[in-house]
Amino acid sequence: MPEKKKREGFIYGAVILSLSGVLAKIIGIFFKIPLTNMVGAANMSHFTSAFEVYNFMLSVATSGLPVGISAMISSSLAVGKQRDIKTLMRSVTVIFISVGALLAVLGMIFSSYIAKWMNSPDTVYCVRAIVPAIFFMAVVSVFRGFFQGYNNMTPTAVSNVIESVIKLGAGIAIAYYLKYVVGAPDPVVVSGGILGITLSTVISMIYLILRYVFRSKSYRLSISEFKQDTLTPRSVLLKRFFNITVPIVLSSVTVHLMGLIDVACVIQILKTYMGLEQAQLLWGAYSSMALTIFNLPSFVIISIGVSLVPSISGAFAKKDSPRIKYNFDTALKFSSIIAFACAFGLSAISKGAIGLFFSGDGVEEASRLLEVISFALVAVGLTNITSYILQAIGKATLSIISIIVGTIIKTLTTVALILFPQINIFGAPIATNIAYPVMLILNFVFIYKNLHLLPSAKDVFIKPLLAGIGCYASAKLFTFVFEMFMPQKIALFFVILTAGIVYIALIFLLKLVTINEIKQVFKKNKKNS
Repeated sequence: MPEKKKREGFIYGAVILSLSGVLAKIIGIFFKIPLTNMVGAANMSHFTSAFEVYNFMLSVATSGLPVGISAMISSSLAVGKQRDIKTLMRSVTVIFISVGALLAVLGMIFSSYIAKWMNSPDTVYCVRAIVPAIFFMAVVSVFRGFFQGYNNMTPTAVSNVIESVIKLGAGIAIAYYLKYVVGAPDPVVVSGGILGITLSTVISMIYLILRYVFRSKSYRLSISEFKQDTLTPRSVLLKRFFNITVPIVLSSVTVHLMGLIDVACVIQILKTYMGLEQAQLLWGAYSSMALTIFNLPSFVIISIGVSLVPSISGAFAKKDSPRIKYNFDTALKFSSIIAFACAFGLSAISKGAIGLFFSGDGVEEASRLLEVISFALVAVGLTNITSYILQAIGKATLSIISIIVGTIIKTLTTVALILFPQINIFGAPIATNIAYPVMLILNFVFIYKNLHLLPSAKDVFIKPLLAGIGCYASAKLFTFVFEMFMPQKIALFFVILTAGIVYIALIFLLKLVTINEIKQVFKKNKKNS
């Protein structure tokens, strides 16, 4: 059965996800710009705090769900066990919809206690506005995992864009109405904006359900194939599924729990020597401005990881070592090329990047914070890729070890550095630059022990680093030159263009990629629809 279905290669799938993800992130930035301008950076801290709560609860409900489903489906297709897919989908849909509903209800009930624990009582409005989205995202995650298992990334990509567009339109409209028609206080205005996120998940869920119901025949078994296929017991399937997802859930919960602790501790420490208002301003500048831009390119690398899972899982199920090595090498090389370009380029243009999207209080601080944290994109990106590889081969338990170790290092380092008034909020990006390389090294150790594979130092680190340094130097030079003749925002466009050309030229001069490899990225087989 699986042999007659040609599916997308993982790089092609990653391109699809990346394009939609970048578009979604850009739309997301345009969502935050008017909202920040309406209420100010300090009040945007309510948005960030509520979003941390949402991410934590969502990680309990859905983290590992798309990856687990896609890995199981890909493995089943590889060994001709497609009847297992139907059994798996029925089971996980019931389980995770129930979990999502329970957490959404609990979030509403305990919203006021959560806000007080975070030293921000006014955050309660935002928490109540966003926690219902946990239920809808549980449904969304199930169906994203289904299509990703067939290496069809288009439904996930489309749903990403749908969410962003609805979030932008509905969120800003509601916030505008509350601010200028009702005259509501700023914390309530922010909650109106965040309600747009909840509405966007509803529309995304409806789209994916319809896409699943009206999926093509290529996803279904014929009568003869149904008779030939044997069914694995439900208990065995669920055991395999939870062996993949539980470690991912635990690692995700750990990260988001530490994120919640960060929010509570950082503001609490900062206000001891600068006052609550200034502390909220700095936290808002970091979390709502600097991290918003920082997360834009990181999604591209995450997309490679999401697309990589079914390809690695299928090859691992077949014991196809050459295919595993090819996917491993290709994923790391392309991720590294993207990561070094984004890290060095974004650091060089941090002031212009923040100024392009944001204005008002906190912009200067945000640009300096972005300049520091941008370098972490290399380790963050490669850590994500290596974690997905471990998950794809059923070793997600190992990835949780590196994540827990790194997260503890990040949290302790953040708190320790922020205690110094001279460092203050800059302790957070510095800690990120320290913690993620540790996580990456641990992941490489685990991969070597299980697959006997090591990254090519030349292709993954040395050549991209040289190209990245060239990109950084050219961006700084071109910024100085272009800003002599034109406004900063216009100059930024030409700086990105010219520095990008320099980086691409260096990639080819260093023979990091070839024209044939680039063509292969956009080469696509017949896929499911």
